[in-house]
Amino acid sequence: MIITDDSVDIDEVEKLPLYIEWRKRKVRVSSLKRSSYFFAAKRTLIELPYYKEVEEKITALILKSGSVDVVLPSWPVNFLKRTVTFVSSILDGVNLRDEKIDNVALSYALKSKKPFEVIRNFSRSSMTYLLFSDMSILRKNGVVYDERSRNVMTKSVNLVRFSYDKVQVKSSWSIKGAVSLMMKEIASKKRFMIAVRHSGKSRLANMIATSLISDLNCKVSLGWMNPVAASQYGHGTVTVTVMPEV
Repeated sequence: MIITDDSVDIDEVEKLPLYIEWRKRKVRVSSLKRSSYFFAAKRTLIELPYYKEVEEKITALILKSGSVDVVLPSWPVNFLKRTVTFVSSILDGVNLRDEKIDNVALSYALKSKKPFEVIRNFSRSSMTYLLFSDMSILRKNGVVYDERSRNVMTKSVNLVRFSYDKVQVKSSWSIKGAVSLMMKEIASKKRFMIAVRHSGKSRLANMIATSLISDLNCKVSLGWMNPVAASQYGHGTVTVTVMPEV
């Protein structure tokens, strides 16, 4: 049996809980209504489940199926790695698989129900762009480590690209220039699909999705960002995840 966490938008597998304090109460991420959440929330922190909660969840699944493969997104942060590593040390039948992949690409890989070897190749062939991110937030949250001023200060728009545990920052004078640079890189790939996610810039996200469809003639999905990712990237960010077709 495969299990992931609430940072991955997939209904077909079991998930470990992650929480957000919202409107003075602790709410599980998977139960949030995205539109109302992002219109109201600007800055939130992720709250982890207790060790006992994770242990009880995994123990129940082991009793049900004999073993559990825990597959968590490893970028920008694997929130539950320490917890699951500890639980796996005291329970038999837990396999912690640390794939170098973000939450959007992992959701598509798991939905394909392919073997883990295919998921690993899928992660190597996927890449994610961040647009309109606050670079200070990305550095604070460990998404970007490169603090060289020429990369983050001299231009007006920074394009961040993550590809198999590698992060690059490219700068442009305008939004149009950043989008054009991104589309030029995407166009060099063959047989791909794209997922556009946003945490508040719906009009810009829709514009980017429309441009991708018309200019690159590829499959594009558009939707709200997972709140866990938004807590790391900052609200008002648009992500563009490019993946092989599954």
